[in-house]
Amino acid sequence: MSAVITLDKVGVVYGRGATALAALQDVTLAIQPGEMTLLLGPSGSGKTSLLQVMGCLLRPTHGRVQLFGETLARDLGVEALAALRLAHIGFVFQHYNLFPTLKAWENVAIALDLKALPRAQQREQSLQLLERLGLADRAEHYPAELSGGQKQRVAIARALAGGPRILLADEPTAALDGKTGQGVAATLHDLAHGSGVAVVVVSHDPRVEPFGDRVLHLEDGRLVDDRRPARSSA
Repeated sequence: MSAVITLDKVGVVYGRGATALAALQDVTLAIQPGEMTLLLGPSGSGKTSLLQVMGCLLRPTHGRVQLFGETLARDLGVEALAALRLAHIGFVFQHYNLFPTLKAWENVAIALDLKALPRAQQREQSLQLLERLGLADRAEHYPAELSGGQKQRVAIARALAGGPRILLADEPTAALDGKTGQGVAATLHDLAHGSGVAVVVVSHDPRVEPFGDRVLHLEDGRLVDDRRPARSSA
């Protein structure tokens, strides 16, 4: 199975001279479809920078990034990178980023609107995604009427709109209680295995770790551990 993302000796440096800070140092790895990869490590270890590089949000200072086997040119323009993200990558964030004045299905439909899908199809596909995530009875509800776990599942549905091949989640369980957080982690794990999507999750939450097919550990911008648990308990 071919990797969806490949990084070769990738480094990210913020600032210059005496104030330069190396957020990532010579990170080499390949992300596979159909599995959930966890990025773990202390604050400041480079997890979010690595996720942003994978998501074509941050250009590395050095090294090579490949998406579906194609090397991303260093001079690739902002619009071209945005088109890549829209076509292939879905994002899930810690604080949901839902629009409070839109219903659940309308929050999902926003992603389909960006893909210029007709309005009727936007509603149909949004409802299908919400049903898939166990939220069929919450489609007409506003975010204020949803629990934290329900909001995060709406955010996951939105990230899946349009069929991305990569799903990147930055601390998706941080704002949730233990049981709800584990439920969201299980949802992401099931999506990877059921849909063949490459799911990458940044987390400080140790309760998420059992759901990972692969666990990467970063310290001071370096990849210090890359392991596959004997068996996921998800």
